[in-house]
Amino acid sequence: MRFIALLIALCALAVPAAAQMKIEVLHRRPLAEAARDGNIEVLKSQLAANVSPNQQDLEFRPALVNAAMFGHIEAVRLLIAAKANVDGRDRATRTALMWAAERGHAAIVKALLDAKADKDADERGTRMTALMLAAREGQMQVVELLVKAGADLAVTDVTGRTALALAETANKRQVADFLRRNNAPR
Repeated sequence: MRFIALLIALCALAVPAAAQMKIEVLHRRPLAEAARDGNIEVLKSQLAANVSPNQQDLEFRPALVNAAMFGHIEAVRLLIAAKANVDGRDRATRTALMWAAERGHAAIVKALLDAKADKDADERGTRMTALMLAAREGQMQVVELLVKAGADLAVTDVTGRTALALAETANKRQVADFLRRNNAPR
């Protein structure tokens, strides 16, 4: 095993620096990275060059997930307008809506809901929905948006907990009270 690692290292040293830079550029994902960074100029130029709005970064996160995760509303709007898959998932099987909900990016949640993102999509493995993630984190404005949009209040995660149970467990009283007023089951 050490021999193989040594051989790979020697081969890398034998490749000229210019060639190494070209290899690195081939592995970059400029549109997905621009979405992550909120770099609107690069995002616009990539979309104008017909790069897929669904491009994934090297960690297999779609551009829209990156933009939503890091709170870049203008990037989210550009990607939605470019017909990005609003329900695309990252390697953890989370959608842009789930990330935006958990992190409290209400404007992004609204934009995704307006674009018909699946409000009840769940994370594979945990079965957590955007509403559950927002409730657990105490993201009141997001919880209100999701309830108004008709998110399922009765769905449970793999442990049988609803959004209300998660809010109560996390001691998010305002969210729990709101969910109770909207007839959410425990």
